[in-house]
Amino acid sequence: MQFSILNQSPLLENHNIQESLAHTTELAKKADDLGYRRYFVSEHHNMDHIIGTSPEVLVTHLLSQTRRIKVGAGGVMLSHHNPFHVAEQFQLISHLAPERVDLGVGKAPGGTPLATEALQEELKDDIGTFNDRFLKLKSYIDGTHDNAHSLQISLDTKSSRPSIFLLGGSPDSAQFAAKNKANFIFAHFIKNDAELLKEVVNVYRKHYPEGEIIVALSVLAVDNEEDKALLRKENELYTITFQSGKTLTVINQKQVNDFIKNTDEKVEVNKKEADMIIGNKEEILAALNKLSQDIEINEFMFHLPTSRSEIRDYTIETLAPNQLRQTEKAGII
Repeated sequence: MQFSILNQSPLLENHNIQESLAHTTELAKKADDLGYRRYFVSEHHNMDHIIGTSPEVLVTHLLSQTRRIKVGAGGVMLSHHNPFHVAEQFQLISHLAPERVDLGVGKAPGGTPLATEALQEELKDDIGTFNDRFLKLKSYIDGTHDNAHSLQISLDTKSSRPSIFLLGGSPDSAQFAAKNKANFIFAHFIKNDAELLKEVVNVYRKHYPEGEIIVALSVLAVDNEEDKALLRKENELYTITFQSGKTLTVINQKQVNDFIKNTDEKVEVNKKEADMIIGNKEEILAALNKLSQDIEINEFMFHLPTSRSEIRDYTIETLAPNQLRQTEKAGII
């Protein structure tokens, strides 16, 4: 079982922006040294607690600061971007660090309605669906688009290409990824449902057994009940259900108010406790083993939902793949 990290680059407690970004870099170096397989950074806009607005910038920087670990976007929110330009960017980054670049692509807006309006101002005439845009992006990277002989994203797309992952939370998205031979990341930290996870994995494996499927989930390592209670409080969520049936999950009352102010639809707001695995090393490993019973999961990706830097550090140290492999060889676990 492989372990990876998803870092949304939050503004950390008692840190300024520069210090928080420096911690994103230090955490990547630590993950590299500890044997994690990947380190992903996200794209969010106009959020009061997340700094990472441009994964292509962070990915390039982190690749220069690490040695072995794969570094990727988790993900590029394709509704805000031109597929050809995204393909160009990540192909170029892949030339800088061959075989180490991953491109995760997501459908969500990743920000407030005002940010979405600003980002998509020049894309209003592009009425293609997300699936169409994803396939267009993939065809540019694969070199299978209609005019590949005359339109290229690079002088060389053979020696090194970014690996593409579709981010999703449903059997439909898993099936779409599988049928188009794309790797898949299931957002279990958003849709924490063990039966849904099994269905998603089974659908994906049925259509693309050789593809890679990663399960992204919220994980924090702590050893006392006081910290557990504080972290659960920090991670209370709000679900916004719009009149159209669309739902969004946000993490604080300010974000709820922002969405309500910027929509003409009636909305229903419900508060709930965040779904996450929290506990000591043994408790976390037991929960992961339970999730992976009877289904084949290549990899777990740990989202670290706290602004406390010491707990983020402790979590990746506690679950360090290098140490776990040594423990397994010694027959301790």
